[in-house]
Amino acid sequence: MNYVNIKIKNIQDNIDYIKNNFNYKYYILDVSNNAFYHGMYIINEIRKIDFLYVNNFKDLLLVRNYNKNIPTIYSGNIDDDNIYDLIMHNAILVIDNLDILNYKDIKDDVQIILRIDPKGYKGFNNQEEIKKLLSFINENKHIKLLGIIATICEDDYDSFKDIILPLPLLEVVILNNENDKNKIKGSNAIKLDNSIYGFNKVKKEVFKKEIKVYKQAFTIKAKIINIKNEKRKKKDIRLGIINIGFQNGMIDKITKVKINNILYEVSMITEEYSLILIDDNVKVNDWVIITDEDNPLQNYIDGNIWQYLSFLENKFPILYDEEIKLIC
Repeated sequence: MNYVNIKIKNIQDNIDYIKNNFNYKYYILDVSNNAFYHGMYIINEIRKIDFLYVNNFKDLLLVRNYNKNIPTIYSGNIDDDNIYDLIMHNAILVIDNLDILNYKDIKDDVQIILRIDPKGYKGFNNQEEIKKLLSFINENKHIKLLGIIATICEDDYDSFKDIILPLPLLEVVILNNENDKNKIKGSNAIKLDNSIYGFNKVKKEVFKKEIKVYKQAFTIKAKIINIKNEKRKKKDIRLGIINIGFQNGMIDKITKVKINNILYEVSMITEEYSLILIDDNVKVNDWVIITDEDNPLQNYIDGNIWQYLSFLENKFPILYDEEIKLIC
């Protein structure tokens, strides 16, 4: 059987590393796209996260399948079709315009976070808009302003501060994310995604100290299904066949795989299977590690790791710490 194994300990270790090195009051884990294709089951196991974050309604429902109460920030579309479902599922709504004023008959408590964007592409960018929204909130006892979220750098802070001047003291201020973990003035929360799953190219000059590599959380495994001996250019070679090709998980950028803790070269990839150059120590039914924390995708794929993971979705069973918990 070919499968993907999720090592939850690696995810927790990555969280712990962030918390030990970057001090915030709140740590927010982005679990959009089915936890970046790791499966939403992980929220049952991870600890020390204050909020989850999703960018679509489907992922909010997946979260609520496992946990009804964990605070979850929703930054997706809000309209007549889903506003009441969002409130019913206890979502914390990210509001980026005055459209919420259309919903004057909200009868249940809901927390909101304002998106601030000094450039005005997506979010509040002036005091007047914020004042109008604050006025509406003051007239509606069911709506509570929890905080703000923005993507800014330290150099943007003065113009940003002018925009938010009408706001009262807020519980959650999310100004930091994967692009800048060093605390921005006024920020007390950070949104995390890449590093927690083990994909974060750390630039030493940004952090001004050496940072250990985050641990890749998932492993792709396949078994040797057959072994063939051939001659190539008068040289005897030994080939192990695995049942993964272009159609179901292999890409030509992956040039090395691991068998019995030894790296072997990928000789050829076809649509349905791949050939590995092996030696006499490799046997049929030996496990082949396509990628794991010791042979990470970052060695082969530059900048397109999430695209690759989206390709894998629904192609393999997902196992958590080698025990089948969920089939995606």
